Amino acid sequence: MITLIVDSGSTKTSWCFAFLPDTSSADGARTVTTEGLNPAVMSAEEVEEKIAKALNHCLQSLSISAADVDNVFFYGAGCIAGRTGVVSESISSILVDAKIHVADDLLGAARALCGHKAGIACILGTGSNSCLYDGKNIVAHTPALGYVLGDEGSGAVLGRKFLNAVLKQTLPENIRKRFLQESGLDMAEVINRVYRSPAPNRFLASMSKYIHGYLDEKEVRDIVIDNFEDFIRNNILAYGDKFRTINVVGSIAYHYKEQLTEAASRNGFQIGKIIKSPIEGLIEYHMS
Repeated sequence: MITLIVDSGSTKTSWCFAFLPDTSSADGARTVTTEGLNPAVMSAEEVEEKIAKALNHCLQSLSISAADVDNVFFYGAGCIAGRTGVVSESISSILVDAKIHVADDLLGAARALCGHKAGIACILGTGSNSCLYDGKNIVAHTPALGYVLGDEGSGAVLGRKFLNAVLKQTLPENIRKRFLQESGLDMAEVINRVYRSPAPNRFLASMSKYIHGYLDEKEVRDIVIDNFEDFIRNNILAYGDKFRTINVVGSIAYHYKEQLTEAASRNGFQIGKIIKSPIEGLIEYHMS
């Protein structure tokens, strides 16, 4: 029989079919990537359509029968209370005989990072999130609040801080000129993209591709470290002193590992596991 493990974000969804009892490792799994979905901001009809299209594509491309899938563990952005049902029902319409478990992406991150052990688990990607995890479930959570009110440490907030420094001319002129030339942006375009275009958080997070190239400049490095320090002070300190190791999943943590480690050290923490994507950790969690 087959266990399906799904890591779903707003940008992409990874459908991992783990073949049992042949193996308990990622070597015996096959993963298909499809477009992302977020049930918190999509209609039930959109969710149903996207899931049906993605699942049928996966089954066909891997030559798997729907009847062979007996368990589904779906972890997704936007899988909040009141919206998990539409995901479960959409999957069950295709995988009629499977037992389906739906949870949010933060629990998926915690299980991928910490396995069956307790600890602090975080997401640092386009957005940010964190929790205290007991080895099975989340027991404490500081609300992320999104990139306007929160999301410290995220790519969106990093981009916001960087663009603020560029447009208010608090960065050295050589950095500003280099960025404006490489990006082709000006103030009018930035304002338009942030305030008048869809998905401004993704636009802000996309600034990371430039920021990462300027890390040899102290002023830019300081912005990155300051972003991570804000995350620790406003989110992680709330979990108390029992755990001093921070485990993180996400592209921002992965690509700015050195700056994240420095920010953690300044605040009395150390960085434990950093992974770019949770899917392999989730395979290990559910197959062990």
